[in-house]
Amino acid sequence: MKNRKYSAILCNSFGSINNIDYVKFDSLPIKSNQVRIQVKACGVNFPDKLMIEGKYQLKPSLPFIPGMELSGIISESNNINFPIGTKVIYQMRYGAYSEEVIANVDDLKIFPKSFTFEEAAGFSVASQTAYVALIERANIIKGQKILVLGGTGGVGLAAVQLANAIGAIVIAVCSSKAKQKEAIKIGARYAIGYEDMINDVKEITKQDGVDIIYDPIGGEYFLKSLKVIKWGGKILVIGFASGTIPTLPINIALIKGISVLGVRAGEYFRKNPKLKQPAMNKLLSIANKGLITPVIHDTIKLKDASKALKRIENREVIGRLILKP
Repeated sequence: MKNRKYSAILCNSFGSINNIDYVKFDSLPIKSNQVRIQVKACGVNFPDKLMIEGKYQLKPSLPFIPGMELSGIISESNNINFPIGTKVIYQMRYGAYSEEVIANVDDLKIFPKSFTFEEAAGFSVASQTAYVALIERANIIKGQKILVLGGTGGVGLAAVQLANAIGAIVIAVCSSKAKQKEAIKIGARYAIGYEDMINDVKEITKQDGVDIIYDPIGGEYFLKSLKVIKWGGKILVIGFASGTIPTLPINIALIKGISVLGVRAGEYFRKNPKLKQPAMNKLLSIANKGLITPVIHDTIKLKDASKALKRIENREVIGRLILKP
């Protein structure tokens, strides 16, 4: 492995997503519990953008390589359970925007046989968020009505698919007719716009409202959604893609008897490490049945990562954007 090099995206300072660089690194040797992955695809997530800007709850030490998930082939291994040539998924807090990655074998996942590398790279973060939110936190059951804001974003589509697999009635809120059409295609019973969201939900539910609200958007739509939640309903706070963190009028929680549940899937599993493997096994089982498959909007060259992040910022994406080394 003399003088072997690989390229990766590097963030040298917090700030604009335009300030990241495409840099060459020297390959390092692997340890006894590690493998080297030849990266085939990297998932692009909204937190990647926030992390580069220094706005995410986790601030890596500078400089750092962004990216939270990838898929690839093991190119070097010291472990008999993961031989060279094995196709794997690898999730991390950052470091995925790279041509190669050294990974601990305990964190590797063999992805569903039907998945492409692109689908595998876009699977872990969004599906785990949906799983922790809907199953671990909200205890969703068949027949419940769930309102999914941002229904065609990465975590939104994963929630639509998972809720549909459980047998819930999904109402997806999307910003365009094209996005609404996609939401219906992947499992939403209904797909509506934001303009008349309250009246549409009331009409769909016959004034009854929804049991669960899944909100990765925040801002004004979080507050509007409170008008259509049932007594005793649950609001899942996933994130604030709108850029605005709303304030909850706490009297509404009292009057409606609702629960507001924060969801950080990564932190949830760090606090409860024994729950992660069973959760991933369940998700992979559902995926193997064809009930959860990431929708790939487009693939972009790794060196053009800033362009991908800009498309995420501009909300141009239906499903997942993927970087290709």
